Amino acid sequence: MDIKVRKYNESDKDALQSYELSDKQQIYSSLPLDVLNEALEDKDRTANVVVTDDGKVVGFFVLHKHYQHEGYDTPHEVVYVRSLSINEKYQGNGYGTKVAQLLPVYVQENFSQFEHLYLVVDGENQGAWNLYERAGFLHTATKEEGPIGKERLYYLDLDRNYVPNLRINLASDVSASTLKFNLMLGEEVAGYIDTVKNGKVLEIKHIYVEEKHRSKGIAESAIRQFATIVRKYLKDVEIAEVNVTNTGLEKLFTGAGFVHPHDAEDENYYRKLVRY
Repeated sequence: MDIKVRKYNESDKDALQSYELSDKQQIYSSLPLDVLNEALEDKDRTANVVVTDDGKVVGFFVLHKHYQHEGYDTPHEVVYVRSLSINEKYQGNGYGTKVAQLLPVYVQENFSQFEHLYLVVDGENQGAWNLYERAGFLHTATKEEGPIGKERLYYLDLDRNYVPNLRINLASDVSASTLKFNLMLGEEVAGYIDTVKNGKVLEIKHIYVEEKHRSKGIAESAIRQFATIVRKYLKDVEIAEVNVTNTGLEKLFTGAGFVHPHDAEDENYYRKLVRY
């Protein structure tokens, strides 16, 4: 079932009255009614709901402008995602993944004056890491002892293009050394990434996007979620690497967390940890 994200209105309150979260989930995400009034009374906060195409309110979150999470030094002109959850009654339907994919464009449309989006997730919840990384968020910091335990800070650049419905599938046998990843828009192959696996290292050799799709940001979105896809399919790979001979492509990789190691002899060499 499809979903959409929109701002909260008073008619949603009845649905939030019966909203359920387990005790464990409430450690990292408050019940909507516990934070709703504060969000409605603060000009820097916006309450939002996740609604199915048949009108069910299945999720909730707050977008908080200029918020500063304890222990992190983030820009003033920033938006934080807070209290994001899916009603326990509706979990298991993929709504969380869809919300994460919709967030970049939704925030871009509603907070156009901001360039930075952040959120903090449970440091032990790898499912949540994968969810946000597939949506384009980059892991920027880990705090072993946050206010409520180990936590991870994720960042998303609102000045970039995002493709919410992009999927990446491995089109080769996992035992092969040469591996091809297809970039999928629905059932259509919009492009591919060719790679070579050498032990614990996966080298990106070539990225191709069909000409009719090149203005959509598909290559950017694919590289941002690449580490998550590698973790999913290739259990032994620890590092993704690339040799960027075309300087015009450098930002494609650095914007997705690839770095040039100080000890690298090749100035075109960039890598990213897949497992951390």
